[in-house]
Amino acid sequence: MSIDHDRRFKVLLHAFFDEFLEAFFPKIYQALDLSEKKFLSEELFADMVEGDKKRADVIAETKLKSKKDVILIVHLEAQNYYQDDFSERMYIYYSMIYLKFRKPVLPIAIFSYDGVRDEPDEFVVKVPHLMVVSAFHFLKLELSRMSWRKFMNSNNPAAAALMSKMNYSKRESVQVRLAFIRQMITMHLGEARESMINGFFETYLQLEKEEVDQLMDQAKKLPEEIREEVLKWPNSFYDRGKKEGIEQGIEEGIEQGERKAKEQFARKLLQKGMGHAEISELTGLSDKEIIKLEDQNG
Repeated sequence: MSIDHDRRFKVLLHAFFDEFLEAFFPKIYQALDLSEKKFLSEELFADMVEGDKKRADVIAETKLKSKKDVILIVHLEAQNYYQDDFSERMYIYYSMIYLKFRKPVLPIAIFSYDGVRDEPDEFVVKVPHLMVVSAFHFLKLELSRMSWRKFMNSNNPAAAALMSKMNYSKRESVQVRLAFIRQMITMHLGEARESMINGFFETYLQLEKEEVDQLMDQAKKLPEEIREEVLKWPNSFYDRGKKEGIEQGIEEGIEQGERKAKEQFARKLLQKGMGHAEISELTGLSDKEIIKLEDQNG
């Protein structure tokens, strides 16, 4: 079954927008007043050439701490595969967002595909052999170029989830997983949010049976106050009585956890006044399911 990378990243960035900026762009995080941020419609304008709708990943309206009257649009775009003209697409999105909202735009690209490349962070428009007309710059985050060790003690849910896409060797997989679990235990995010983060992480870093045994051996050497928590995280994964069905247990656990996380996330989006169609695209829930949640919320 193919992985819907776009949806997974979009849900993560919506749910942990503040934490993402805090972990990876701390100066920007410190400069923004995120207490009243508002997620905006990601649907932009129809493409006159391709004939479809342009849709960005995450667009949020924020304010500056230093100047409360200055409204800023933050655009996060997750790119899960290499694309020759990606910088041009960022420029097109930037132009469309500015035209739609008429506010300053801060564009950030998150590159998450495997393999190390030095992605460009600009798009230059020029008249050949004559002059540069304009140069558009955006911020970028290349996960495959980042060391997971930098974030192994961060206790930041966005960073913990994205460690699964950072630079680590196969022999470090157990250490990365253990660092992730230890962070999750100390953060106390609640069942739904923990399940969503764990589901994201295990999409990109899954241990083999031998590695699970290694992890459990390492966990037994931890201090008593954390050892038991690590050994039972999550229960379905470490249930040794179901060793033969371990892969199925992982899959079912992720699916159930993601379901709860989707519903909780959908409730928050309903409270913010987001439309059913956009909620359905972000969460994968049907319109009927969203209406049921809306009725439950009263």
